[in-house]
Amino acid sequence: MQATEPGNDGTGLTRRSFLETSALGALAAAGASTSANAQAETYRFGGEVVAWHGREPSSIANTDNPTLQLEPGQQYRVVWENLDGQPHNFTIRDDQGNELESTETTSEEGATLSLTFTATPEMSDYICTVHPTTMIGDIQMPGGGGDGDGDDGGSGIPTDAYFFAGAVLLAFVSPLLFAIVLLFVGTGDRVPSGE
Repeated sequence: MQATEPGNDGTGLTRRSFLETSALGALAAAGASTSANAQAETYRFGGEVVAWHGREPSSIANTDNPTLQLEPGQQYRVVWENLDGQPHNFTIRDDQGNELESTETTSEEGATLSLTFTATPEMSDYICTVHPTTMIGDIQMPGGGGDGDGDDGGSGIPTDAYFFAGAVLLAFVSPLLFAIVLLFVGTGDRVPSGE
């Protein structure tokens, strides 16, 4: 019979070695995620009253008020330059219009400001609060959140709810349509007037 160490199940893996290996794995994973988050993806804009002009990365370059595709939990940096000497700020809002992140307002032409933030599912759009009708763009996140989750145009209503609403509407409308058809077409059961 083979002798085993206390806590050893015969597979050669003791409780201590298992815990040490698990701890090392957790530290390595934490280190990898920390270094990944340390590299914030950067978006660059030029800001003037007519729009936010996308500059970098190439996915938003030469686009006015481009939609930003963000991943929840990922760190991002927005760098923007005041192009026209008018007061501007860069503000991220939720779908209720509440401010989540913002730079200060500057009216100095050529001034460059930056905002570093971690994306959250509540983020819906970015805006200059001084020029909210022209300097506004959407934020989209895969799998929900933001202004567009891909399934239903960003309304936040599950697709099944649309089918259910359509079925209920059809249940109410179909008897009405049947009555209208009978009114105009008739049933064919009319009694001749001479009898």
